[in-house]
Amino acid sequence: MLVTCSHIRYAIVVIIAMAAYDLFGQSKQSEYELNIVKGRKAKDKELRSKRHSPLQIEDRKRFDALNYFEVDSKWKMNAHFQRTDEGDTTDIMTSSGKAKQFFEYGILIFEHLGDADTLTAYMRIWPDGYDSPYEAYLFVPFTDLSTGQTTYGGGRYLDIDVPEANGDQSLDFNLCYNPYCAYGGGFSCPIPPKKNFLDMYVEAGERDYGEH
Repeated sequence: MLVTCSHIRYAIVVIIAMAAYDLFGQSKQSEYELNIVKGRKAKDKELRSKRHSPLQIEDRKRFDALNYFEVDSKWKMNAHFQRTDEGDTTDIMTSSGKAKQFFEYGILIFEHLGDADTLTAYMRIWPDGYDSPYEAYLFVPFTDLSTGQTTYGGGRYLDIDVPEANGDQSLDFNLCYNPYCAYGGGFSCPIPPKKNFLDMYVEAGERDYGEH
């Protein structure tokens, strides 16, 4: 077959277009990963701080960084948020044996590897007279098949912004974290309700601190 200049020009255009597409995709992914890693480094720095760290004194002296799964964009999902009609106030038991009050705010419906799943999102009800220093957010405690194996036995948490309405909601398991109880005693950490068990291995976010 005779190769003409037009064929060569076409091939060059295709190669450049493909390279540009790959570069854009990688840059976008790298920016996402960079933001996750930046947040993790900030948390590690906080845990090394005498003022803010939940770590025991001896642990803090030798602490370098937490254990994490590699950032994987497949664990950043687009969920559907559905506000709970007349949601109930519920007591969630804690590791100290005491209960903390929460309001069942809504349901997160998402799909992973073709299987649909749900998580209940809660809003904390603070004791009378307590003025929380934090902006309102939704608390999503959960367990999964990795719990007690590669991740903390007491489950992990996710925090999300309060949705303005029903609809799409980002759910990023790369951001899930351990309760302070994973690092030592003296804390009262909510135990994820049974309804928030995920029948899958969520290999994302923070790993078990005990693997140090």
